[in-house]
Amino acid sequence: MAQFYNIKFLHEVEGLSQRQIAQKLGISRNTVSKYLKQNEAPTTINRQNSYIGREYSDETRRVLPIIDQWLEDDLKRWGKQKHTAARIFRRLQDEYNFKGSESNIRKVVAKRRKKLQDVFIPLDFQLGHQFQFDWGEADIILQGRTQRIYLFCMQLSASRVRFARAYLHEKQEAFLDGFVHAFEFFGGVPTEGLFDNLKTAVVKILQGRDRLEQEAFLALQAHYLFKAEFCNVRSGNEKGRIEGTVGYVRRNALVPLPEVQSLDELNDHLLKWCLKDAEQKTVPHTNEKVAQMWEKEKEYLHPLPEKKFEACRLVSCQVNKTSLITVETNQYSIPCSYVGQGVWVKIFVDRVSVVAQNQVIAEHPRSYERNQMITNLDHYLEALLKKPRAIRDAHAFQSSDIPDVFRRFHRKMREHEGASGDRKFIRLLLLHREIGMEKLTQALLEAEQAQIYRYEVVHEIIQRLSNNCLKIQDLSKEKTPVNLLDYKIQKANIAQYGQLTGGQMK
Repeated sequence: MAQFYNIKFLHEVEGLSQRQIAQKLGISRNTVSKYLKQNEAPTTINRQNSYIGREYSDETRRVLPIIDQWLEDDLKRWGKQKHTAARIFRRLQDEYNFKGSESNIRKVVAKRRKKLQDVFIPLDFQLGHQFQFDWGEADIILQGRTQRIYLFCMQLSASRVRFARAYLHEKQEAFLDGFVHAFEFFGGVPTEGLFDNLKTAVVKILQGRDRLEQEAFLALQAHYLFKAEFCNVRSGNEKGRIEGTVGYVRRNALVPLPEVQSLDELNDHLLKWCLKDAEQKTVPHTNEKVAQMWEKEKEYLHPLPEKKFEACRLVSCQVNKTSLITVETNQYSIPCSYVGQGVWVKIFVDRVSVVAQNQVIAEHPRSYERNQMITNLDHYLEALLKKPRAIRDAHAFQSSDIPDVFRRFHRKMREHEGASGDRKFIRLLLLHREIGMEKLTQALLEAEQAQIYRYEVVHEIIQRLSNNCLKIQDLSKEKTPVNLLDYKIQKANIAQYGQLTGGQMK
């Protein structure tokens, strides 16, 4: 525009020739001639239209279909492994003997890519209709050490309320457990959920949007009555709201890195943060807070079922000769009567539950260490009755869960009675099944205080402790109700008893 003005001014006002103008402005005479022939200034729109109207050279037109095909193929590939304009130029040279310039190909590729861009449509979701889910990663300080955790993130598409929960992994049991807590937090279940093609949900990708789903994931849908919809492969933009939520939670709820002693403490923090965020954030394009819209959406959610879903991964195991099963390198004890049998193991996020003949036969806290042995002394008592000497070195007897008084008492019984003391001590241990570990511990402490280490004495203490629970306290005369003091009991009349027995008294 400035050049057009200068040329016109020098020619019309100062009367300079085209040659003089070209020399003064340092431009070609053709440019001066072109602008002097125009009656209107060359606006930005006019300049763009002039460029758009230009035809490609024959050499460029020859490779246009090839470029278009490569760019369309890139849409189906991973975003980090697509053609660059430079790579397209080199391929055209090597494979199609292209003679044009690289700069020209760069312009062509930029223009053709614009034509291939998707058009995104603004969406307005119905209340209670959809939720979106995704995993994310973050770092925390757990017990003084940096720990990578995995964030289960879910968002209701209409009200925009967010839910986040932390796990140590993304395995199926964590995936299922997240939904149990999320639906309880939301206060109901939406009609459908939008998912990536993650392995914990999908066994195989079929044609189009059809999927062969994991059996446990289908059980989750059947329990809560929602339908799963899956994104196209490598199309995370289809669930754009949750994609943004993952980063939002990481930046706002976990910066600076929270210092916690357990995941339960961290999840309490995340739950409070989600509620606070809902109170503060406004639903886009409205004047309502997320919490207000959430209250409305709850009315459209399906009610929660009466029974919680069992969020676990089911595997089969064989009980070995030491009455142990192996789950992810760790060993857990089973009652010794099941040695050599096959059992089912329900692996939860926080525990391991063992089932045989439709009954839970053992349950342990889940260990996330490697090559650990987790045992329960009760599982070995029947075997110890046959091999009482083994009690001294039994792994389960050395556990920190066993009070120290048990080990002290056993040593004294063995000192006093030898091998017979081992056998009698195991009989004492069996009593916990009837009276509980707390009462048995109390009885051993009393016997130890009296320095009497005999089975019979401990048994008497246990009976006394049990009877004390039913002891009736006498009321003092001052606390006795007045009307009871007036109550008198008649003495027995022997003559009346004789009448009843027909006068025959023995």
